[in-house]
Amino acid sequence: MHELQPVRRVSNVFIESQARTYVLAFILFLAGITSTASAQEVRYAWMDMSYIAQDIDRMATQIPVPGQTVDVDASDGNGIKFRGSFGTWHNLYMFAEYGSADIEVDALVTNAQGQFPTNDEFDYTVVRSGVGLRLPVGFSTDIYGEISYDSVDFDFGSFAGENFDTDENDVGGALGVRAMITDNLELRAFGRYTNVGDVDLNTGLFDSDTLFGAGFGWTIIRGLSIVGDYETGEFTNWSIGFRLDLSEK
Repeated sequence: MHELQPVRRVSNVFIESQARTYVLAFILFLAGITSTASAQEVRYAWMDMSYIAQDIDRMATQIPVPGQTVDVDASDGNGIKFRGSFGTWHNLYMFAEYGSADIEVDALVTNAQGQFPTNDEFDYTVVRSGVGLRLPVGFSTDIYGEISYDSVDFDFGSFAGENFDTDENDVGGALGVRAMITDNLELRAFGRYTNVGDVDLNTGLFDSDTLFGAGFGWTIIRGLSIVGDYETGEFTNWSIGFRLDLSEK
């Protein structure tokens, strides 16, 4: 089962590289058009709820007891994400994010009796919270920076006595741009660094990652928007949902 990993990882690295190139191009495009934006101010008091699709793509092997091997192949899944932003005070704001996805996992249990394929889902949970600083570069365009405390949890359960569960907490940061292109359309793009952006399921050890993302918000009625985001990194995801503007009068 694990001999497929090198080919699959090379393919995924190529796809991730292309995705990051597109996102970086979007960041440059957004930076180029924000100087002409003249809509309402960017807002920082909101709450949203989104459907999230998550790609994990990790394989691992354990020998829980002598003579028995368990191979797992975690692929992708979906779930829900809640986010909120509260501010601003002297251009500072606070934010929090909670995302939970059920990830498909195929397993192969091998022992003296033979090979036994099975499958299930596991819980992948990400929590981020922290503080941000906005720097207006125009009436309707902000550059922002964030410092966050990031938490990641893999909760696999067990197929045959193995234990791939692991979790970690550490700091992260982000730098991005938000712009109201019109009174109803917001575009945003960012780069984000986290110390818990990657994991080796064989050892349970986490590593850092730099992610790039882009998103939009479209006001459908006053105070309510459709929002969508795409983020590419070791664990890529996209989301679509609704945002409630808490500062709407």
